[in-house]
Amino acid sequence: MLIKPRLEEIRDRLIQMAEMADLMIENAVKAIIEHNPEYLKVVEELEPKVDQMEVENETLIITTIARFQPEAKYLRILVMDLFVNRDIERIGDHAENIKEQAERILTKPKLKEYVDLPVMTEIVLGMVKDAVKSLENLDTELARDVITRDDRVDALHEQIIREIYTYMVEDPKNIKVGIRLITVSSNLERVADIATNLAEEVIYMKEGKMLRHQELDKDE
Repeated sequence: MLIKPRLEEIRDRLIQMAEMADLMIENAVKAIIEHNPEYLKVVEELEPKVDQMEVENETLIITTIARFQPEAKYLRILVMDLFVNRDIERIGDHAENIKEQAERILTKPKLKEYVDLPVMTEIVLGMVKDAVKSLENLDTELARDVITRDDRVDALHEQIIREIYTYMVEDPKNIKVGIRLITVSSNLERVADIATNLAEEVIYMKEGKMLRHQELDKDE
């Protein structure tokens, strides 16, 4: 069937786009952790490429639907590809948000040695990578595993907020940097939510079962 090569092309493009967005997040946070603005150049370079791919992918998906008028199974996949495309572009947006905060954070002395932020970033990046891997292989078991990690990210986000608040209370000079660090953590937490969305979309592609706004069935 002629539609299958087109579906594979779309999937490959989405995976490539996701890898770029993941690299943007990694370097934006690394700039803060290592207090080194050089890492932000990667974000600047990749941000327009991710935006351009988002537009091209959307056009490709829509024209594929119009041209092939696919049966229900393939239509479901293509509609989910549209959601995936949007979600990956949002990851790039959050990387850009983190970069903007980093540019301001790096103008001040390092507030503290970061402990929880690298841990949170590692988990979030792992969620994105595995969500993409589950997309590549339509691996619903891996997708479900990604979903389970979101609670850990939420807990670390709350922990980071509590710790930074103590620095802000101890010295008002830390308030501006503290607020920016909390904003960085909030963006990472949202990326974890997007990775969860991606995993849910993979499950829907494969099984036709939408998990969004529902509890994950632990017995499955």
